[in-house]
Amino acid sequence: MKLFLRSFFSIRTLVSVILVSLVAFTSSYSQEAKKVAPSDSPETKPTNSNVDPKSRAYSLRKKSWVSLRYLRTSLLNFGKKADWDTSLADYSKAESSFQRGEWEPAGNQFQTLKTKLDQLAEAQAKEVFNRSDALEKDIQPKVVDLKLNTEAPGKQYIPVMEKHLQIYRDTWQAAKLEREIGNQGQNLYFAKQGLLQLYKAKILLEKSKEGKLESEEKLSKNKVLETDYLTPEEVKYWDDCLEVLNESEEKNRQKEKQAIISVYQSRTGKKPGDGKNNAGTTNSPTSGEGKK
Repeated sequence: MKLFLRSFFSIRTLVSVILVSLVAFTSSYSQEAKKVAPSDSPETKPTNSNVDPKSRAYSLRKKSWVSLRYLRTSLLNFGKKADWDTSLADYSKAESSFQRGEWEPAGNQFQTLKTKLDQLAEAQAKEVFNRSDALEKDIQPKVVDLKLNTEAPGKQYIPVMEKHLQIYRDTWQAAKLEREIGNQGQNLYFAKQGLLQLYKAKILLEKSKEGKLESEEKLSKNKVLETDYLTPEEVKYWDDCLEVLNESEEKNRQKEKQAIISVYQSRTGKKPGDGKNNAGTTNSPTSGEGKK
């Protein structure tokens, strides 16, 4: 019995020594690990892609291109050709550095250009939003009144007008999001798309007022094309929303109108409004000659 107890205490003592050794070793290892950890920590930090000059150049190049694309017609349509020429030259310079693989200079050049393009795009978008806000406030009450007036003509246009108004509000939200994250080029794009929808709603609203016009009446009232229902200033913005140059589009519209008049004359043998003019000049030939 005494031998058993002596053996038991010996084993317990041995186990205690082992446990103390393990605790001491673990504590020492933890302290060493803490000393080593700082030297390893940079490897665990997430890498920033913009630190890489090549990735930065690629990113800024793409963003500059998008802004340049959406600004082109706006700058040329609204008398800012000098800004366009300068921006184009700056982009070409940065592109040359990029193609030569000079990543850091190219990135810096694209960054400078992007900052400038963002300012131009933001200013133009603000102008578009101001026009859109005023136009929506003018159109919306008229659409509601048209819906409530049971005797008003042109009710068939109401669903389409409401659709245009809804798309405008959707694009307004999209533009707001792009503006908040700093994408001024996309902000301008959505702003122009929203204004375009409002112009389409206005055209239908004007058509609803006049009812159904015969071909001769349309020609005599100069309501041949969709844009005839807009003011000259609105037509310029209409063209810009469609990303086309106003000057060239005006020439195309005049050619289109002349072609429509020519077709009418070939079919009827008279100019639009000739019947009305003859009736009005029957009793006053002198005034008729004066018009010639």
